Amino acid sequence: SYPMDPMMMLRAAAAITTVVAAILVASNWGPRTMVTGFAIFVVASIAWIADGWIEGKASLVAQNAILLVVNAVGIWRWGSRAAKSKPS
Repeated sequence: SYPMDPMMMLRAAAAITTVVAAILVASNWGPRTMVTGFAIFVVASIAWIADGWIEGKASLVAQNAILLVVNAVGIWRWGSRAAKSKPS
């Protein structure tokens, strides 16, 4: 086995967090889950932006900068509902 280089680790983390966030948001299990999913999407977008920046991939940076804003709006929209919901 060989050690993963930092870029492979960054991409693996970005991919895993993207999938986990998508599952949480798609599940629609409630406001807290939605906020958690959007928050994880924010982390994923930041990781993809870092990858794009390091690799000089402007399209990846632009796409994920927009998705970062979209996910921040998701947190804002679902945040008040999550604050009002009872813990599961």
